[in-house]
Amino acid sequence: MDTAAPPQAGGVKVIGRIAGFFEKVSIVAMAAIAILIFVQIILRNFFALAYAGIEELARFAHINLVFLLVPLLFREGLHVNVDLLTQRVPSGVRKALTVLSVLLTALYSAFFLISEYQFMMKNGSVPSPALRIPNWFFFAGAYIGMAFLFVTACEQFAVQLKKRR
Repeated sequence: MDTAAPPQAGGVKVIGRIAGFFEKVSIVAMAAIAILIFVQIILRNFFALAYAGIEELARFAHINLVFLLVPLLFREGLHVNVDLLTQRVPSGVRKALTVLSVLLTALYSAFFLISEYQFMMKNGSVPSPALRIPNWFFFAGAYIGMAFLFVTACEQFAVQLKKRR
């Protein structure tokens, strides 16, 4: 399905800048994961030391990597795209399915944010085992990323509707 980013104009520039920032954060998170895992291996194999905080930091970086990168990939049409059906239908149906898929992505992200809010209302202050980081902070990348996915899906929905007109 065609969900490529629209031309950069107005509010779209801001969304593009935010996406670029999240991309940089994701790159830092990926580097952090590699370094933390390497340090953990060195500590375990050469010094017989294990520190759960290192694994927890790597998990924190992984959550940020995944959830902050998803909206950017979606916005630029680089996400996993199963197009078995859309390849076999006429152009008009393909466009309608694209609009539907973008709308469903926005709805999914909204449901995710609602359930995340409900989870955090009950468990937001529960600290992580090793570093004692509260859940609301540990999973902040997830809800920031999903909120941005909602914004990018709404942006793409508007773009697809303009294309149909």
